[in-house]
Order: sequence, then structure tokens, then C-alpha cells
Amino acid sequence: MKPFNLLASALVITFTAGAAMAERINMTSNASVATSVERLTNAVKAAGARVFTTVDFQQGAKSVGEDLRPTTVVIFGTPKIGSTALQEGQTMALFLPLRILFFEDKNGQTWATYNDPASVAPSHGLAANNRAILQMQGALDRFATIATGQ
Repeated sequence: MKPFNLLASALVITFTAGAAMAERINMTSNASVATSVERLTNAVKAAGARVFTTVDFQQGAKSVGEDLRPTTVVIFGTPKIGSTALQEGQTMALFLPLRILFFEDKNGQTWATYNDPASVAPSHGLAANNRAILQMQGALDRFATIATGQ
């Protein structure tokens, strides 16, 4: 393959892959991972949504004799929002239910991290400003803010 064609192909692949990647939102928390998770689960339930599961990666690592700083993902949502998005772009189900990762970094700082649904929506046939996508963004921001004490 000619050098120019190889470079052009690499650029196309890079930009195509980048277009489908989610923008990550990171927020510092003023509390531990456990407290942040508890705040989130309480807020989700109070809003009438459902916590589907909580995945404690530290416990999983411990079960096989490995060490890991606190790392927990909370998976939550409501069919009211999710179903609307899936009616227009069923592959958006790859990003549902919503989820927020809480972890403690090497300096002891707790973080809340989640993917911005608007950044992946177009690759699933939905506009970034689709009503359901905007509702997902709002829910993630609101719940992350509560969980982190911001």
C-alpha cells in the first residue's frame, strides 16, 4: 500500500472510531465511594427510578486474592426514558440502563464518572438533542451532582 493511502486509511479509521466514542464526564466527590454510591441509590429511588444492580469491583478482586481501590458501578434507570430512546434507535440499548462509576484514585480522591449519552446518540440513529437523550443527560448530571455532594 502506498504511504499516502496508508495514512489516509489510518485517518479515516481514527476519525470514524472517535465519532462513536463516548465523551466521559468526571466529577470529584466530597465523600467516599461507599457514601457516594449510597447517595446515588437513595436519589434514584426517591426519583421513582430503579437501581438494577451495583457492581463492587473491589469485592470481586478481593474474592480472587487481588487488591483494588474502591471501584463501584451503579446501573439504574427508568423505562419511561429508555423506551423512548430505543423506539428510535434500538442499538442505544448498548448504553442502557444508565450507569455511573465511582472510584478512588491513587491519591484517595473519589470520582464519579459517566458517559455522555449525547456523544454516542448519533451513532445509534438519534440526534444529540433528542428529548430522551436530553433527559438521560439531565438525570446523569442531577444524580452525579447529588452523589458527589457538588
